[in-house]
Amino acid sequence: MPFTAAQSEVHAALDQAEHCVAAASVALLQGSPEQVQATTRELHDCAHALALVLRGVDGSVVLAESARERLVIVAREIAMQREALLRRSAVVERSLKTLVPQQNRSSTYSDALGRYAGHGTSGSIFRSV
Repeated sequence: MPFTAAQSEVHAALDQAEHCVAAASVALLQGSPEQVQATTRELHDCAHALALVLRGVDGSVVLAESARERLVIVAREIAMQREALLRRSAVVERSLKTLVPQQNRSSTYSDALGRYAGHGTSGSIFRSV
């Protein structure tokens, strides 16, 4: 790929990624689950498109310093947003467990029988009939 074409594709992909990062930041601050989901999906797509553009850049083509700086900033912001999403997910999960406590899943009918429920022998008295 020629140098100027590669540079313009990288800059266009960076523009789109920066836009998606900003939109995801706003959605995270507003806290709307639907908006967060939509913007993070869009951010994922933008990051993937940027990765494809960078993969297509010939190794001999050196990125301009401005593009490299922008790329580092976008990568840092995506990492920060990922951490924020993980923290938010943990808070939501913790809140959900507080509102809807987990039931003891080990309690079943056979556990209620206690010592009368043998291991794999339920119904064995009926087999002899």
